[in-house]
Amino acid sequence: MSELQAAKAVLSRALFIPEAMIGDDADISAVKPMDSLAFESLVLEIERHLGVEFDVVRLIGVKSVRDLAAVLEKAG
Repeated sequence: MSELQAAKAVLSRALFIPEAMIGDDADISAVKPMDSLAFESLVLEIERHLGVEFDVVRLIGVKSVRDLAAVLEKAG
């Protein structure tokens, strides 16, 4: 699985939306508005994907699916 596919899968599980609705170049906030609960769900899904505790500071500046894919690649 590519990191882009992994990012879409993580977002799909975290935001409770079908993966098919998440474009490769989508802005995460355009997919679904991010509130504190959605953010926590995203962090938990990232940790589940990586299998380790994740430093949320790494998400600063993440705006798109591709940004998240890059973070997953660096963290993995």
